Amino acid sequence: MITPIDTENLVKASQRASLLAADLRTLAQSADPFLAELAVEMLKVAAELEQKLKRLTTATSV
Repeated sequence: MITPIDTENLVKASQRASLLAADLRTLAQSADPFLAELAVEMLKVAAELEQKLKRLTTATSV
């Protein structure tokens, strides 16, 4: 069973993953093509993590 502290930590992780993905989306629009390309690659991973954490948050709140 998930504890209230675990739930709080899960919500925090989900929020931080969302912030990271948002920052990487902005960075992916950089005028520097190399930097933009690296940001896009990192964004793929961050977006996947964000989605997994959101699903887990939803699953544990039922």
